[in-house]
Amino acid sequence: MEQRSIKAGKILRVKTGYNPNSSSVGSQIPAFLFSALGTGAFAVIAVQTLNMIENYIRKKKNSIQCEKQK
Repeated sequence: MEQRSIKAGKILRVKTGYNPNSSSVGSQIPAFLFSALGTGAFAVIAVQTLNMIENYIRKKKNSIQCEKQK
């Protein structure tokens, strides 16, 4: 049997960070952060809108009750 000698590869350089084109978890982190920020912003806008609608309804209800008392 003939025995072949296989040379070990050398590490030419070490690249830190993440590759956004790869399918690694590192490429999903920015997407997760942006979606979390977007969800939080949407929640704040939705709550503020509901609060404005509630205030409008309460003012309308109070004005109708005042007109009935006259």
